Amino acid sequence: MSTGKRAVRKNIHPYLSDKLYSRFKGYCKKMGVTESSVVEEALSQYLDEKGDMAVVLKKMNRQVRSLDRVNRDVKVLSEAFSVFVQLWFAHTPKVSEEDKDVAQHEAFVRYRKYLDFVGEQLGGGHTFIDDLTREEPLTDEEEMQRLIQEDSDDEYS
Repeated sequence: MSTGKRAVRKNIHPYLSDKLYSRFKGYCKKMGVTESSVVEEALSQYLDEKGDMAVVLKKMNRQVRSLDRVNRDVKVLSEAFSVFVQLWFAHTPKVSEEDKDVAQHEAFVRYRKYLDFVGEQLGGGHTFIDDLTREEPLTDEEEMQRLIQEDSDDEYS
């Protein structure tokens, strides 16, 4: 004889199309589970946002934010490169024919030094974009919690 109290359960009466009802009954029979247990688990996953769709949507949201950051960085770098090229053309004098060999050698040496410097910057974790960032971006987890909170505030108010 059980001394534990029986959980209070409520009865609901949802309506399903004939096709969905057939699939539902077939699933319950095939899995050897009650209709109530399937409905309860499905509703629980749906309301707790733990189902496959919720997980996929969260991962997609994270990927979209990541692509947005990449897009922003490419735009910044493109604009910076454009400004650099304009300045380079404005401040680089023409080289006479007799000075071209010396200028090409000097350009090669300076280019190698530039590559070494860029390699050091990247190796140290420092990037040009870091110099431009003015606000601290939210982590993926902080952003996700903020979005979930906003969504639940909208949904249940």
